[in-house]
Amino acid sequence: MVELTLERIVSLAGDWTDDSRASQQFREIIEDEQTTTEEIESYLKEAIDGSDSYHNRALQDLVNNIGRRLGFEVEYGIYQGVSGTIGYDGHWVSTATDEETHLVVETKKSTAFSIGPEQAGDYMEELVENEGLDREQVYGLYVVGNGDVETVSQTILGSKYRDRMRVITAQRLLDLLEIQADSGLRHDQVVDVLLPINAVDVGQLVGLIQDVIEFREQGNSGDDTSTSNQPDNVDEKSSWDGPKTGANAVQGTISRKDLTGEDDATVAVFPSQKSGVQFLKENNAWGFVSISQNPEYVAMYVSDDVQAVQFVARVKEIVPANSATLSRTVESYAGEQAEFDQNQKVVIFEPGSLYELTDPIPFESRVPYSLRYTELGRLRKAETTDDIL
Repeated sequence: MVELTLERIVSLAGDWTDDSRASQQFREIIEDEQTTTEEIESYLKEAIDGSDSYHNRALQDLVNNIGRRLGFEVEYGIYQGVSGTIGYDGHWVSTATDEETHLVVETKKSTAFSIGPEQAGDYMEELVENEGLDREQVYGLYVVGNGDVETVSQTILGSKYRDRMRVITAQRLLDLLEIQADSGLRHDQVVDVLLPINAVDVGQLVGLIQDVIEFREQGNSGDDTSTSNQPDNVDEKSSWDGPKTGANAVQGTISRKDLTGEDDATVAVFPSQKSGVQFLKENNAWGFVSISQNPEYVAMYVSDDVQAVQFVARVKEIVPANSATLSRTVESYAGEQAEFDQNQKVVIFEPGSLYELTDPIPFESRVPYSLRYTELGRLRKAETTDDIL
């Protein structure tokens, strides 16, 4: 767990203002891909419960960070208004739709004071004017730390922004991030949740619910996920015959274009520290994870100084962690592996299918902070991580 509390950051770095050392240090912490959702939640609680100005500003940064983790391209807003600058708390952009979707985000610590839609509405209009956007591309989102959001909802419904603006609590936004990690919701589906749903075509909501149900059913079906499709240069009689301390299940290298399988085959993209690669090699597997789909492939994003999708393997089966045969105890693995919940699952790879990519996918701006899903066709063609996340 991150040991620096908000109070401690201020005591070490000084005042929390725009471009201050405190702000920069905090954003570095929460943008680190190894900072967990649980740590974000801990900071969120501290920010909501606190009463100093830096608590409000930390909340603003945390909400923007959650947006980034949900797959948006995020521009942090300013804490205090500056002439010539749009005063929104955050500007989120999604490229999941044919036309870019823009969210103007306003963060409020509580509903103790009246919250009207006009502030975010004015920022929406400024954004449209300044960037030459179509008004249909721009929405507003109020994120509230605590309090009764029903009054805010009613105020928005009674305004001219009723079809362009929504409100959510910070905790519910974090819940959405956890749902995405657990169910494998795609980013475009996250956008569907956050944006105003078409009140006439209710099929949009039904379709979204159906997708989530299907994800859950796939995760609980217990079907054999193995497949006969193998990379052309995979030797099915690999010399590696099971977990061994110090073993290396990596068969060699392979180019992404040589991966066999349909373009729409599901690929689970996992994050790992460099220290976690040893687990990968020794066990021909990845654990311990929450996973609700049965992907055909696994791709591993390695952080630290690698910062790229570096390994790929075919999935044989997904088993409860307590029934997986591992080369040694969880506690003996360094880094993130020793911190994972042993009651979760282990993804077992097909023997002889774990390869290091000759053309790893480098980081650009999007990082898989937790499990993400993509398609094999996108993995083959990707130039950067932004193309698969």
